[in-house]
Amino acid sequence: MKTEIILVRHGETEANIMNVFRGQLNVNLNENGLKQAEELGEVLQKREIKAIYSSPLKRALETANIIARKHNMEVKIHEGFNNISLGEWEGKSKETIQKNYPEFWHQWVYDTENIEIPGGEKLSQVRDRAFMTLKELIQDNRGETFIIVSHRCVLKVLLSAVLDIGGKYFWKIYLDNASYSTVKYDDEQGFSVTLLNETCHLSKKAYEEF
Repeated sequence: MKTEIILVRHGETEANIMNVFRGQLNVNLNENGLKQAEELGEVLQKREIKAIYSSPLKRALETANIIARKHNMEVKIHEGFNNISLGEWEGKSKETIQKNYPEFWHQWVYDTENIEIPGGEKLSQVRDRAFMTLKELIQDNRGETFIIVSHRCVLKVLLSAVLDIGGKYFWKIYLDNASYSTVKYDDEQGFSVTLLNETCHLSKKAYEEF
């Protein structure tokens, strides 16, 4: 009995375009992000979906609701898929962090897995809560397909968890806004990643480094 999980990154926001650290800032999708979510909803409309789960943050929830309307479904909000808390970095530009906190910036780029941002969460904490939530939902949706709409950081750590990747993994996985990836699970074989960062449905996207 195989269970399929579709992992969706929310659509674009102005904070993405401005290269601002978002974390748990509650920002909306911009005009292009709303269009991306519509394009994503159209391609996922062809799939038979049991449930749609979302981070509580607006950008994820707006994306999830657009997808859900295509299926005449309600979105289930789950705190386990909330974005990482970035503490004192939230709302600050990446240029500001790079200029004013060069040691922290160096660790963000080269040792992300071990960084401790003042007032924020560790990646290991995000990975533990998100993976625990995923495993619970697999039990609730055995043999079905369900969608999780979340954030770049959360989806990266989830993918590293299902693949059992340790060490320096964070920047080895790239996920665009409004992309989707698919994971399958069965009791004998465990997890397998069957699709990564699908964006063929998008008419406009932007590369985001770091």
